[in-house]
Amino acid sequence: MKNIVIIYILFLSLVSSLYAQPTTNTGFAHPLQIEPVALYTKIRGNIGYWHKDFNGVKEINKDINVEGEYKFSDSFSVISSVGRTDYSQTDTAREITWDRWNAGIKYGKVYENGSSQFLIGAGLRLYDKKRNAEFRERENPDFYLVRPNFGLGYKYGIFQIMSEFRFQTETNRHGKESSLQEFKRYYQVGIAPSFSIADSVRIFTELEYREPIDRVADKNLRYFNFYPGISMNTDNFGTFSFSLLLGILPKEDNAMDRGIRFSYFYFFDTNQ
Repeated sequence: MKNIVIIYILFLSLVSSLYAQPTTNTGFAHPLQIEPVALYTKIRGNIGYWHKDFNGVKEINKDINVEGEYKFSDSFSVISSVGRTDYSQTDTAREITWDRWNAGIKYGKVYENGSSQFLIGAGLRLYDKKRNAEFRERENPDFYLVRPNFGLGYKYGIFQIMSEFRFQTETNRHGKESSLQEFKRYYQVGIAPSFSIADSVRIFTELEYREPIDRVADKNLRYFNFYPGISMNTDNFGTFSFSLLLGILPKEDNAMDRGIRFSYFYFFDTNQ
């Protein structure tokens, strides 16, 4: 795994140095998997699927959701989403639930430096309890979720990279654990390099790593995934994209094996 990461970093350095060229586009392209710290005014629809098959137990997760974001100033936006998840596991009943109601606020600032751009951003997202859902090892539907994040971005010519560092914790109305109720917590790091290969086509090579705070009790939250993907922008009908999910860790240590996501974006800002 270490060799894969080293080769990946060397590849990004080589391609960015060979193909970078000045550009007049002032917007950061939207990643396909990681949470972007750049600001947008957008509507996004996703259809996703992943599965895990290990030791005779197979998990299948299908989801569909719509996300909206509104950039109400140069530096701030608000965001929310609604969705539906279909989850099944060997020897358990199939579960179809609505996703948690959520709302968030984001801050982002772009700094110009000649022909390149630097981005810094942060946000906070709050999630309600998950209604009419059963307890699973991956989450407790009776708790709220708090998710702050922070990230950086860089853009030069056809090359762009965006990163995100996230922390998430469960919580209750009192914000305190009891001896019988422990909150699941994790941190997550994502990186989303991308390259424009045509005026309307962009290639993504995203990586995302999640590590639970309690690696024993919450081992099913851990993963290290690679997401190759492509997006195609149209003049009048928005942006279409798809990306694959490929687990990097051994199967026993990765929360999911394989997956795919189809997305549609409509940006109301003309410079996105």
